[in-house]
Amino acid sequence: MWSLLKRVAWSVPVAIAVTDRIATVVRVDGASMSPTFNPLGGSEWVLVEKLSYKWLHQYSRGDVAVLWSPDDPRQQLVKRVTGLEGDVVWDSYQHNATCIPQGRCWIEGDNPLASGDSRNIYGPVHLGLLEGRVIRIVWPLTRWGEVEDLRSQRCLMGSWQPGTCK
Repeated sequence: MWSLLKRVAWSVPVAIAVTDRIATVVRVDGASMSPTFNPLGGSEWVLVEKLSYKWLHQYSRGDVAVLWSPDDPRQQLVKRVTGLEGDVVWDSYQHNATCIPQGRCWIEGDNPLASGDSRNIYGPVHLGLLEGRVIRIVWPLTRWGEVEDLRSQRCLMGSWQPGTCK
C-alpha cells in the first residue's frame, strides 16, 4: 500500500507538469472554427503541444492556437494565428489596415460569421496569452488527423520594416 501511495504522490505532480508545459487535450465547442473543427456541430477533442509557444516562443502564421481569452481569464479560445508582430493585416470589420504591435498577434476564427476574434472584439492579442498549438484532432475517431495548415491565406497584407509600425 505504501508503494502505491508513493507512486501516486510522484505521478500527480508529473502529470500536472506535463499538461501545463508539454502537451494536453482540449475540447473545442462551437462554430467559430468550422469547418476545421465541428463541421457538423457538436464538439471535438484536440491535442495541443505547448513546447513551441511556452518554451521556444515560436509562433507561426496559420497555427491553430489555444489561448486565454483577453477579456475572461478563465476561458480558453481556439483560433487561427493570421498575423504576427510587425505584420499589417486587413481588418475586415473596421475596413482598414492594422499594424500588429510588438509582442502581439492577430487571431481569427475560420468561420467569420460565428467568431469573436481580433477582427471584431480583441484587436491585436498579447502573445503571452497563447498556450499552445493544436496539432491533431483526437476525438471523434472518425475525424482523427492533423489540423489543416492555412498559412495565413486571408488577411496578411505584408510586413513593415521594424520601427515603421506605430
